[in-house]
Amino acid sequence: MHNLKFSQLLLVGKPDEQRFFENYFREVMLLERNSDVLKWYTKSTFFTIFLDCDSLEGNVFEIAEEIRKHDHKRVIVFLSSKIDRDKLLKAIPLHLSGCIHRPLDQNQVEDVLEHVQSDLERISEDCIRLKSGYRFHVAKQILYDAFHQEVKLTKNELTLLKILLRDRDKCVEAEVIEHEIWEEDSLEIDCTNRLKNLLYNLRKKLPEGSISNNYKLGYKLLCEES
Repeated sequence: MHNLKFSQLLLVGKPDEQRFFENYFREVMLLERNSDVLKWYTKSTFFTIFLDCDSLEGNVFEIAEEIRKHDHKRVIVFLSSKIDRDKLLKAIPLHLSGCIHRPLDQNQVEDVLEHVQSDLERISEDCIRLKSGYRFHVAKQILYDAFHQEVKLTKNELTLLKILLRDRDKCVEAEVIEHEIWEEDSLEIDCTNRLKNLLYNLRKKLPEGSISNNYKLGYKLLCEES
């Protein structure tokens, strides 16, 4: 897991811990106080939050409870040099993804990060699951990679993906795709090369083998269920 990069982390901790977690997250924003999280988490795409149980500023449980009042999808983890059984029982309603003990130990951290990964997958209920952990968020019209990072698509790439997702249980004929993307142009000129280039570019942004093609039937998107 050391080579796996999650998307973004809001971390209440120390600079050396920030450097440590940068091995696992593409971006780590370091905050001084637990209360600072309340200012940031609603304004960002940071879906993972590590709170500091050892901080003398702000009750970590109250901060987590405040987040949960408004957001049940953020992944919350506690960082602590020691946390007793009573405190852990108190944390159950907060639906934590785990507690990481200080000093940081790679094996213990990666055990907790496995729970983080599972919970990040769970909150993607509004998404269509593609191959290799990729997901398409239907409402937001955004493609995410396996690390919950947005994959940038052009307008035509997005349209093509939506066509293939709409009819993902069957092959879609090239003529149908061409007409939906280029409309009247497809009736007047040959769009074969346009479609080939578009498919080539979209395939580069999806896991290998995501789009199959049959010479007579057309193109099909292979999702996780396939």
